[in-house]
Amino acid sequence: MKIKLAWDNFYSAMGKNIPYSSTFLIALLFVLIVVYVQIEYNSKCENRIKVIKVYLGATRKSIQAFYEHNERYPDSLSEFREYVRDESNFIKAPEMYVDLTSDKQSDVSEYRQLNDKGGYYYDPNTGEIRLNLTRPVQEYLKWYRGRYKDQIPSSW
Repeated sequence: MKIKLAWDNFYSAMGKNIPYSSTFLIALLFVLIVVYVQIEYNSKCENRIKVIKVYLGATRKSIQAFYEHNERYPDSLSEFREYVRDESNFIKAPEMYVDLTSDKQSDVSEYRQLNDKGGYYYDPNTGEIRLNLTRPVQEYLKWYRGRYKDQIPSSW
């Protein structure tokens, strides 16, 4: 009496038990595709987050330059955007990122309190500007699993 190994039923290089081999290969291919798509999605999200953080830092520096030039902070982001558009030869910022998923927009929401409605929180008394997103990144980007997933965008 010969004892059959489980592997013999699973795969045979000689071609027997082909249905098991095909099922295994199809499942493996599916898993590899899912992993690849997840890695690509995480990479795309991380690149977007890095760009937004850099853009936000540049906006803060530009607001500080406005303050040094005018001895006051802009009354609104609209005033700041007009100043940057007209006065600066280096930085042009008529459009801004308003959330983690869309491209730059010309219609920018501005709030005087952090209320998680998107757009920006802006305080004209201090020149403080933040993204108006108060939940962790993962709540805005449901499938994102990268290193920024637990960070709060308004804290950047």
